[in-house]
Amino acid sequence: MAENLPSAIIHTVDLPEDFRGKSDPIVNTSKDYFHLTSRRIVARDFKGHPREGRIRQHFTDTPTWDFQVAGKPAVFFIDGSHTYEYCRNDSEKCYKLCGGKGVFLWHDCDDGHLGVVRFLAEWRELGRDVRRISGTPIAYWESV
Repeated sequence: MAENLPSAIIHTVDLPEDFRGKSDPIVNTSKDYFHLTSRRIVARDFKGHPREGRIRQHFTDTPTWDFQVAGKPAVFFIDGSHTYEYCRNDSEKCYKLCGGKGVFLWHDCDDGHLGVVRFLAEWRELGRDVRRISGTPIAYWESV
């Protein structure tokens, strides 16, 4: 994103490196990505990169994060816990942040992540033309 949006500040949210909980005490829902976080290397893709100065790393859990810290972004890539609750939380907070005017991309829109699929079906029911990018696990919606 930093490469293709040369004037943008990119905000990325990751769980704290010492995070070990199996469920979130705020929303009391299980997370389904511990198989990924246990072996992650946070920021490996941009540390030392010429664009690193435009990337803001936030270590938190999104139910408790103040999304307004990110300012007024227009592009969102949502790839969180892959549960319905987290997808809904993150998407609705981003929607509010941009006033409903932005580009949304969701990762893991596939049969292995039915919570994501369920949430996106609800957005479609609201009249939002959420579409899947053929041949990928990515869905998108744009409102300008």
